[in-house]
Amino acid sequence: MIFTALVLVMMQGFLPLAGEVFGAGYEPNTVIVPPLINAPSGVDQLLALSDKTLLEVAQSKGLVMLPREEVQQKIGYAQWPPKAEALKPLITSPAINYVAVGSITKLGEQLSLDFVLYDIFGNNPPKFYYQVSNNETELHKSMTQMVNDILSHTGQYFLVQSIGVAGNARIDSGAIMRQIKSQAGERYAPELLRADLKNIFQMGYFDDVQILVSDTEKGKEVIFQVTEKAVIGQVLINGEKELDEKDVKEVVSVAANSIINTKEVQASVENIRKLYKDKGFYRTNVAAKLNYPTPDKVNVTFDIEEGVKMYIKDIRFVGNKAFTAKELRKEMTTSEKGLLSWFTDSGKLKRDLLEQDRSRLGSLYHNSGYIEARISEPEITDEGDWLYVTFDIQEGDRYRVGTIEIEGDIVGDKNELFSLIELSKEKFFSRKILRDDVLRLTDRYAESGYAFAEVEPKLSKNEEDKRMDLSLKIAQGTLVHINRINIKGNSRTRDKVIRREMQVKEGGLLDASAVRKSSERLQRLDFFEEVNVTPQPTVQEDLMDVVVDVKEKATGTFSIGAGYSSVDNLMFMGEISENNFLGKGQRLSLQANLSSRSNRYNFSFTEPHLNDTKLLFGYDIYNWSRKYDDYTKESTGAALRFAYPVWNKWTLGWGYGYDDTTLSDVSPYASQIILDSMHIETTSFVRVGLSKDTRNKLADASKGWLTTYSIKQAGGPLGGDSAFTKYEATSGWYYPLWWETTFHLKGSIGYVVENEEKKLPVYEKFYLGGLNTIRGFDSGKVSPLESNADGTYSRIGGEKMWYGNVEWIFPIVKEIGLKGLVFFDLGNVYTDSQTWDVADLRYSTGLGFRWLSPMGPLRLEWGYNLDPKEGEKQGVWDFSIGGAF
Repeated sequence: MIFTALVLVMMQGFLPLAGEVFGAGYEPNTVIVPPLINAPSGVDQLLALSDKTLLEVAQSKGLVMLPREEVQQKIGYAQWPPKAEALKPLITSPAINYVAVGSITKLGEQLSLDFVLYDIFGNNPPKFYYQVSNNETELHKSMTQMVNDILSHTGQYFLVQSIGVAGNARIDSGAIMRQIKSQAGERYAPELLRADLKNIFQMGYFDDVQILVSDTEKGKEVIFQVTEKAVIGQVLINGEKELDEKDVKEVVSVAANSIINTKEVQASVENIRKLYKDKGFYRTNVAAKLNYPTPDKVNVTFDIEEGVKMYIKDIRFVGNKAFTAKELRKEMTTSEKGLLSWFTDSGKLKRDLLEQDRSRLGSLYHNSGYIEARISEPEITDEGDWLYVTFDIQEGDRYRVGTIEIEGDIVGDKNELFSLIELSKEKFFSRKILRDDVLRLTDRYAESGYAFAEVEPKLSKNEEDKRMDLSLKIAQGTLVHINRINIKGNSRTRDKVIRREMQVKEGGLLDASAVRKSSERLQRLDFFEEVNVTPQPTVQEDLMDVVVDVKEKATGTFSIGAGYSSVDNLMFMGEISENNFLGKGQRLSLQANLSSRSNRYNFSFTEPHLNDTKLLFGYDIYNWSRKYDDYTKESTGAALRFAYPVWNKWTLGWGYGYDDTTLSDVSPYASQIILDSMHIETTSFVRVGLSKDTRNKLADASKGWLTTYSIKQAGGPLGGDSAFTKYEATSGWYYPLWWETTFHLKGSIGYVVENEEKKLPVYEKFYLGGLNTIRGFDSGKVSPLESNADGTYSRIGGEKMWYGNVEWIFPIVKEIGLKGLVFFDLGNVYTDSQTWDVADLRYSTGLGFRWLSPMGPLRLEWGYNLDPKEGEKQGVWDFSIGGAF
């Protein structure tokens, strides 16, 4: 009972007047009496809990709860519930008409709330109320419902019975109701309703909002009466001359048939001003006018007084000593107006780019030892029709690189870690190199499984020697292993095709370098439009999942091409291929080249991972026919191919092939080499090769290189009519340059040896010319000639060849992938009796376009023969186009 008494004393000290909660002038009409407690045990605790809870609910609802001691003294709890007459001593105010009494009975965990409401001075019969609480925790909820039920009878003028909206014809009632925080069934609170009115008005769609309140038997009925703003009839633009009306309307956010919103109108005014400023027009005035042809319709007119188109005349620097103004301007994207400003946008002021330029200038100083340099906000002034930009620079002192220390958790050889720090090789301090060093060290630890390693650089400035000392403190963190590799998005490609490209394994260390290589290998498959390989944390700190999220793309392709030459006339080429057959990563290809003088058909199949190993297996079946000036060649054959990665992206390839060739329609005046080739029909050969490909993309590469070496051996123990050895090597290198351009350098060399006399067929010799070797020449036209008996010449090919391509590839329209290129080609073919005469070369130059079009890669290139010989064209066009399905 001591515990109960303390709670009652505390409650009496905190009994506020109901008027303090509900506002001045409010007088409660209902008294609620602390309930009788019936419980087999824990009566004191339940009594204290019920009185405390009932007090909180009563105060929030505007009821008076009498102290239990007062009830005990005046009427007692012996006869419970008491009669109405017995309750009159509890009424101390003439405003009170009702008294609620009841009990709480504990049955197991449940609490039964039984109350009766008496109309003390009226003739109304008592009303009974009943609630069940599943446990003591839910007692507050049950008492709140009980009091609300009582108030629905006694306090109807202090509850909100309903809330509605009226007057809206175009704005949805639901949108308005979402702005109202007041709720039906809650107490009537004018201050909350006023806040609701403000929220509705701030929607911007109404000229007027009023609150209409009426009394009902069950409480206050609240209606928000709105008066909608007019609907926009027309949006007109006046005064635009330098800009298209369409461009202006794109930045106007108000539209016809929408409700007028003055905020949006003003925002549109600012958008128009900004548009003109972005286009280089300054001092532009924009005003919006509203015209009401009818009370519910408004026309919006934007009147524009176009300003003067202004360009940057000069970019000035104040306080610069370490760098000249010219050197500083080179760091900036913003530039002064030049002769080609109409094409390059030079001289236009764009404030966002100017702010980026400010950061670039700061970086130039900070990366050159001036670590305290400050670049001011650019000052922009206009004089006449020109703009002037001025930067105020405070360079500060220049600091050298001081001592460098590595502290903390050392993984591996400390000297190896020092070798990663490029800053130690610099004379002056550079923030950029420091950031790169921190990243290199972090990556080095991540490659060892410390995914959460942190490298904290601590700088110490030596003012006397003007030196920056550096301490790199390394916290290796937890050694992380891979929990699971989860693959997402592969609706077609099988999981195993993706998993075999992964350079990390479940249960192994999380190697950041291997994760990057895995992503690169998946991208090189060319099966996916997007590849994201991301480590994700798990509930265990030392375990992470690797999530491979891919987006499939079309892997089947078709390509068509056409060309014209004096040999084949009009040619058509086509290919249908599938690079991910049945989602297994297998490649199928069917090619056909058709012209009036040649037909070539080829079918090939490749399994990159035979039986899920690293061994590649493939085969080719072909049928070719070609009409030459002196003969017609028909070939049928097949070949098997194998390849295996041996070391550091180098791949060893080998295979066997068999070819059956027939020469017909041979001119009786043909070269003796051609006549001898008529007796060489079958070729049985093996081929061995070595290749390495580091290109970032198979198509449209911008960095990396591809190198291949091959040897083809025919005859001897392999049988067949031919006997020769053919050596070839090709290497192509891609270098990314400025402005997203690419420099491409390619070279190729070949040599073929006849192992037995008259066993080297003419078609196994080398010929150059065409889109993929030396442009500006028809295909196969770069070749040694031999005179015929009738005084004509035959192209007999050569035993030696080499050629080179130099290309500069640049973007034209980045958004659609259109690129241009200029090139220079050179090379030649020699007979075995000729030397590798670099003075006797064929040269060409030219230009072209390459486009990753919706139909596939397109090439259109024109080559110019720099030294045409008799019978040769000065220039040759070549093109090809492909597509995807």
